[in-house]
Parts: sequence; structure tokens; C-alpha cells
Amino acid sequence: MAVEVERLRTFPSASGGTWQKTVLFWVAALVLALAAGGLTGVIASYYMNNSRYSVEVSALATYRPPQVTTIYADDGETVLAEFAIEKRIPVRIQDVPDKVTDALLAIEDYRYRDHIGIDPYRILGAVYKDITTGKTEGASTITQQIAKNLFLYRDQTYTRKVNEWAVALQIERLYTKDQILEMYMNYVFLGAGAYGFEAGSRTYFGKSLKDLNLEEAALLAAIPKSPEYSPTHSMEKALERRNIVLDQMAKYFPQKYSQAEVDAAKAKPIQLASTAYYQSQPKSTAWDYPVEEIRRQLEEKYTTRVAQGGLKVYSTINVEAQKIATKSIRERLRAFDKGRAWRSDYKNILEDDDGNPVTDQKDIDRILNTYKHPDWYGDDYQEGEYIKGLVMKDDAATDSVGVRFGRYKAIVHQGNMGRSGKRPTAELKPGFLAEFLIKHVDKDKQILDVELSQVPEIQAALVCINSHNGEIVSEVGGYDFQTNKFNNATQGLRQTGSSYKPYIYTTGVEQGMTPDTIISGAPIKRGGWQPHNYDGSLSNPDVPMKVALMKSLNISAVHIMEQVGIQSAAQMVRRFGITNPMAPSLPSALGASEVSLLEMVAAYSTFPNKGIRMQPHLIRKVYNRDGSLLEEYDGASSKVISEYVALTMVQMMRGVTGPGGTAAAAQAAGHPLAGKTGTVNDHTDVWFLGYTPTYVTGIWMGNPLKKENLGNSMTGGHGALPYFNDFMNVFMKGKPMEKFPDAPPMPADIKREAEIRKREDLEKSPDADISAGRKIGTMTPTKIDPLAPIPGE
Repeated sequence: MAVEVERLRTFPSASGGTWQKTVLFWVAALVLALAAGGLTGVIASYYMNNSRYSVEVSALATYRPPQVTTIYADDGETVLAEFAIEKRIPVRIQDVPDKVTDALLAIEDYRYRDHIGIDPYRILGAVYKDITTGKTEGASTITQQIAKNLFLYRDQTYTRKVNEWAVALQIERLYTKDQILEMYMNYVFLGAGAYGFEAGSRTYFGKSLKDLNLEEAALLAAIPKSPEYSPTHSMEKALERRNIVLDQMAKYFPQKYSQAEVDAAKAKPIQLASTAYYQSQPKSTAWDYPVEEIRRQLEEKYTTRVAQGGLKVYSTINVEAQKIATKSIRERLRAFDKGRAWRSDYKNILEDDDGNPVTDQKDIDRILNTYKHPDWYGDDYQEGEYIKGLVMKDDAATDSVGVRFGRYKAIVHQGNMGRSGKRPTAELKPGFLAEFLIKHVDKDKQILDVELSQVPEIQAALVCINSHNGEIVSEVGGYDFQTNKFNNATQGLRQTGSSYKPYIYTTGVEQGMTPDTIISGAPIKRGGWQPHNYDGSLSNPDVPMKVALMKSLNISAVHIMEQVGIQSAAQMVRRFGITNPMAPSLPSALGASEVSLLEMVAAYSTFPNKGIRMQPHLIRKVYNRDGSLLEEYDGASSKVISEYVALTMVQMMRGVTGPGGTAAAAQAAGHPLAGKTGTVNDHTDVWFLGYTPTYVTGIWMGNPLKKENLGNSMTGGHGALPYFNDFMNVFMKGKPMEKFPDAPPMPADIKREAEIRKREDLEKSPDADISAGRKIGTMTPTKIDPLAPIPGE
């Protein structure tokens, strides 16, 4: 049949065309008779009973197309992120407005309610038009499109078409018209990453199907024929086909849609949600870091179900806390960066991964004009915002460059170059991605006034945990996730400086020391190593233990390590949940070991929670697409230290945030505080970890790529503490005022240790075996070299 039709197309045109038209008429009539008669009946009868697709068609009743997995904030409503291979939001047919189904049927299958899966009238009409005009016209019904897309290859062959008819007939035999229409409306691809009409509606218009007007419904119905009719692909084609849909609605449903109503809709321009252009690349958000960590954890357990299974994931992240933390991190890092040298460090999108430049001008134009950056999502720009801009062209005559920000543009002159001090055309080349500060937004002309800035090289991270339940309230892993996806809060292992000392002090308290125990400040030298205090001194006066911690005296901390024993201290560190083993040497008392910020915050949460460490977690509950509970946080916890030891440490650590302490400037909207600062040698890393009776917040600041001096004035109190204050002063405002409980009486076993210490003046015996670790109630420590590895390590 196909060969004969092709031959007819090649007939030469006769003068007047009378003879040709006569032949074409009778050939078409013959084809119509064959198709309408026995051919259709035989094919249908055979394939309905013998098709190899019968099992698959029956399974459509339980077919579960991929769905979006949604991550919610701690309020259970705010959507933090969606993961999907196919962005699909299922909708029931009874919830689809008539105007939407009418628009779809008018353009795709106006006889849908009357045919049996294949439409002989449309087939015959298409064949006749094909023969008489040489133009191909589609005749596939909605049911056939389901058959083709779900079961068959898309190649245009006679055999495939026959199989398509057969499968369509089986579908119609097993399912109602509404069921079939619901399948189609939830399955079909609508461009811009959207699958199904509900996802398409939210993608293009930012609202649900039920809220669409007539012209919006028509636009959605225009897209299934081909993604090229997507308005984000071609506004002109989309407008033309939308108007065809509207005309078809007036033609086939005149009782519902008058021509006047349709004409009014056709006169309106296409209005899309500003986010429609960037659905595949969401804008950077304040919660990118924890969302990525949640995704990683989910994929370890649920693999492909994360992107396809429609999971509902309820997280512990508090939106407001996350915004506060992110704001502080970004603003303070930018302020710190202003005191550093200009780096002229730009990404060039006109270079491949190996640094080779794109040379073909057509390729250059295509790359520049089609590039989309996550910062441009929605084009909803605000004054004071920092965003990436793409340099499109430079003009030597005016010494200026043109920069694109999505649909917005800017011209950068010398006055827009900020503190770089460079000439625009010398500094910025086409293809460069640079960071700019928005100074003014002209929404009507879509023009920005900007100032060149740069992404900070130094990073900072923040973690806040509820000590009573282990919920991670806020987690910020760096300046910007889109710029640097490395999470400094969870992935970075850094030396902790003096913020490590509380674990050593805790060991001492458990072995009978008290806040008033006098700690030696005498010089100490072991092998070639001799510690010094922050001010460079090699000794300090003998002071009570609480004063040694308050002033963060290094010499005293090393003396405590010697008294409690390296092995005991290392075991204590493990009990706190620190997975990286403590280096088995005396310098570990001063924070030589490397730990992640998350583990440090989780460990510190033991103190206000009376010695119990709750397992830190980001996920409360996970439900499957049907609403069945898959997992729920079980309240995992471990008893690390006794209530007495924990609250005694709280008492001493409150001195750190009090007058004379290294964190005396710590603030949390008037709430009581305790904590500890940390500064690594050469000022490469600075820390502060502080807590109220409920919330523990930790800050780290440094260069994740190398050991770099941040400045000789940079300490935990000067560099990290301001981030803590920014966050806690806002986050804690309005929360109920709490008090730290007093420590209970000293337990009998620890009291026994204290009595032993009074009798044995161990700290004054430099040759005593005091580094081995003492078992409670015994005075027979194992001999051990204070700088040697721990036995069994």
C-alpha cells in the first residue's frame, strides 16, 4: 500500500487536472472501502486475541509512572526540593477542569468519546489528504498514543502501526474512557522537564490545573504534539498552535466556547511564570547543602526510588534558621574578602574541561545565547543581591562590556568595576562568568545596574543541632553550593585547636578532678616538642581547672592530658562520637586531630543534654507514594558521660562565655550560654562551638583547599564567634528562656577518684606513669610513653 501511495505522489500534473482528480478519487474510494471493511475487522480480531502485549496492557491498571520525590522543611509544608527523572505530579481525571480536557480533545482527538481506540473516519480522512495533497496528517487517537509511547518503538512502519491499532483496541476493551484519559494526562511529555498536565501547569504558569484560564489550558494542550511547541522553545510556534487549539474548541464544543470568547483569548499574549525558563536548573537556595546531604542519604537506602518513586521526605531543617545562617555566612565572608587581594578568577564557558577554547563562531554564539545559570532562575532580582553574570561582548571603543543575567542585561563601564580597579575590556572577556552586586533593577526595561565583585576564597560553615532530639536545625556548608558543592560542615576534616580541649577536661572530671582542682602551669617538654600558650609563653601560673579552660591555657591542658592519660582521653573522644581517632600523642590536647564540624557539634550536644548524645539527623520521616511510612527517626542515643560530669563541664564552659573568657562576647538574645573557642596554629582555622540549654551551634572558618594564615588577629573569638552571634541572636529571639541545671552531687565512684588524687600528688611527679590512663578506683596504671602510639591502635 505504501509503495502505491508513493507512486501516486510522483504523477505529473495534467493540464486542468480532471483526469488525475478522477483517478485519485477512485483510488481513494478503494482505499476507504478496504480500510473501512474487512481489513480493519481482520486486524482487530486477530490482534485482540493474539497480541503479545496483552499482559502489559492488563498491567496498565497498576502502572506507576515515575513521580517526583519531595523534601519538606520541619513545618511539614514548605518544599525545600524536588528530585525527579521525570517531573510528574499525578492528577485524578475528576480534578481536571473541563476546559483542559476539552482543549486536549479538540486538538488531539475530538471523536475520543465515540471511537473504540482507533478512529476509522480520521484514518480515512488522513489517507485521503495524504493522497490528494501529498501532505501527511496524523490520525492517531489518544489511546493509540498511549500504546505507542508505552509499548512500541516510534519508527514509522506498517507493522508497528498495525501493532499500535491492536494494542489500542485492547486498552479500550479493558479500561474506561476516563481511565485512559487520566493515564494520558499524567504520562505525556510537555517540554521544559514536565511530564503530565499538572506538572506542566505548575512549570509554565506556576499554578495548578484547576486555576488555569482558557488560553492557558489551550497552550498546555498545544504542546503534546511536539516539544517544539513549548513556549520556552519557541514563543511564536506556541502562540500559533495555542490559537489553533482555541479555534478547534469553538468548532467542536460551540455550546461551551463561543467564538467571541475564543477570539478574546486568542488576542492575549502568552504569559508564563518567570520561573518557567529555568525549571531544569533551580536557583541557589539557602538550603542547598542539607538538601544535597538528604539526597545522598536517601539514595544510599532507596536508590532509584529517590528520582522515580514519589517519596515524601520530612526533614528537620528550619527554613528561617537556614536563611539566617546563610545570610551571616555570605555577608561576613564577603566582608572578610574585601581585605584580600583581587584574584581575577573567572570561569570561562567558552573553554572545555581541558581549557581548550571554542573557536567556531557559530558555536560561540550558540553557547553564549543558550547558557542558563541557576542564579537566573525566575529573573526575580533584588537590589543588594549577588548573582553571576555572563560576559557576552566587549567594546574597545567605549571600554565597556555587555553582560547577560538571564533575560536581563547590563553594560559594565569603569565605574562598575568595583574594587578591582581594572579596565572592563582588560578584565572581562566574552564567556567569562563573574559575580556582580545588583545596585538597581529596571524591571520594565529588564536592565540591571551592577558592580563587579568576586566569590570569596575563604569559606565558613555552620551547624545547629537541637541537643534534646538530635535534629539538625540548620546546616550551611559554605558560601554558595552552586559555586562549591563541597560541604565544609560534613565533608571537611580540619584541626580543631582548643575546641578539642573539653574532651580532655571531661576525662579529668570523670577521673575525679573538679573545677577547683589546681592545674600546673609549669613548662613541659617531651622529646623535641614543647607547647606554648597563645601569647607564646612556655608557662603560666598554677590555676584552678575552670580558669585554665576559661582562658584556654595550652600548658595546663597538656598537664591534664598527662594526668588522665592519652589512652583514657582517646577513649573519651570515641565515646563522644568522634570517628577520626585521636592522634595518640600529647599535642592532641591542643586540637591536633582533624574532625568535621558536624561531629564536633553533635559531640558538644552531650553537655547540655546531661551526658546523652542524640544521633544527629536530617530526616524525620519518609513516606512512599501511597502514604505508607518507610522510616522514622527512632531516637537513637548513647550515654556518653554521667549527668554529673556533663553539667560540671557546662559549669566550666560557661566561664568561657563569661567575663574574662575567650568568648566573652558570645550572645544569644539574652539566653544563657556555654562554649569553647578554637584557633589552630598559624591561624589557619578558627572555631567556636556554643550552646544554650537546648541548641548547640558550631562555626568553622578557613581555607578548605590549603593551610592559609587568615591573619594574626584571627582567633576563634575574633573570627568564628561573630557568625555565632549573628545566627543565635536572631534564631533564639522570642524563644522561652531556659536555665542550665545545676550539677548533681559527685557520684561515689568519682568521689573515690578525687580522694585518691588528694593522697597522690601525681601532677608533681614528672617520672610517674601518669599518661597511661587510670581505671576508676585503682592506682595501678599501665606504663606508657606519652608520645608513643596507644597500645592496640
